[in-house]
Amino acid sequence: MVPAAPAPADGGGDFFGDMFGAPVPDAGLAAAATGAVALASSAPAPVNEGAMSRAAPAPSAEEKKPPRHAHKEGDLPPGGEWYDARIFTPTLGVMFFKPQELTDSLFLQTDREIVDALDERPVVAFIVEGSSARSAGVELGHVLLKVNGIDVKNPKEASRLIKEGPRPLPLLFYVPDTQVVVAEGEHMVKYDTRDTGAPNSAKDWKPKYVVIGGIIAQPWMMNMYRSKSEYDIAVIETQARRPISVKVKQFSLQGARIQNDWQGPQMVKYKNKLHPWKYIVVLPVARNPIKISSPNLSQLKPVHEGIRRVLMAQQRDRGNPTPHTAAPVRSADPYGRGAERGHHGGAEARAGNINQGHAEATGRRRREE
Repeated sequence: MVPAAPAPADGGGDFFGDMFGAPVPDAGLAAAATGAVALASSAPAPVNEGAMSRAAPAPSAEEKKPPRHAHKEGDLPPGGEWYDARIFTPTLGVMFFKPQELTDSLFLQTDREIVDALDERPVVAFIVEGSSARSAGVELGHVLLKVNGIDVKNPKEASRLIKEGPRPLPLLFYVPDTQVVVAEGEHMVKYDTRDTGAPNSAKDWKPKYVVIGGIIAQPWMMNMYRSKSEYDIAVIETQARRPISVKVKQFSLQGARIQNDWQGPQMVKYKNKLHPWKYIVVLPVARNPIKISSPNLSQLKPVHEGIRRVLMAQQRDRGNPTPHTAAPVRSADPYGRGAERGHHGGAEARAGNINQGHAEATGRRRREE
């Protein structure tokens, strides 16, 4: 197992109680929680706060009224947007990191001035699927400013205030005027042969959740999990400083290249599939080719461009860009913008759909002038 990226240094808060205070719907996540609790007294907990949602009664009409806040920009970065969220469940389902701890992952391409201006405020770095945070429209890279009207300055305070606060719990979030880098997603992969072409049958591919770097691995590592839920378990166990109990396939991207990347993703058509699959071929050092596919370009883009960033950074460090990794993409760029223009390969932090039975986001979006 390649050493994971360092965990947040600032300990504090009851991580295990916060993350798993409610019944856990996924059996694997529940097992991870149970094992983690056994070590809570012997290992310092990283700074994060989270929860798995449980059923809650629908809010009353009075509860649905958005809380009012006197919004002042203060020392926050210029621009950005604010929104309110109200949580009705005991726990939230996120991990908070300090902005400076995310400069190799979510804030990889965020201006240093923005990172510094955020100080040590808690940034959402991980969200458990199905959590109340997800239902409320909270996304990666969002910054928590207030809990129940109280200013929050760091992840430790966020953990304590969310745990102790009333329900429904009003939260105020800030969305910086930047794009977060999210290089992960569900894909079909093939890495057990020496062939550089696509398999003859769609059945020869394996489904994997592919993550480039991220919060628990070095930036140059590509990890593959059997599902998103198993990746969630790996994150939880890593932050709890426990051995990872799920299966993970690891590949180093150091010295690798993408086959014919200047042409963009390749295509393969299977008889039982309506549309051609798009795929890329990563050629690592002294290992079989790694083929990564998706049914459409938008799904392939985050991981493809995540790999591109890693390889181009390596070439810059060596001062020797090569045609395989650093050449500009031709005019027919499959993603609409040339990779040489530095777009981010990740979803911009924006609120999603709201599940009123668990949480709600209100007043969105108020843009700071």
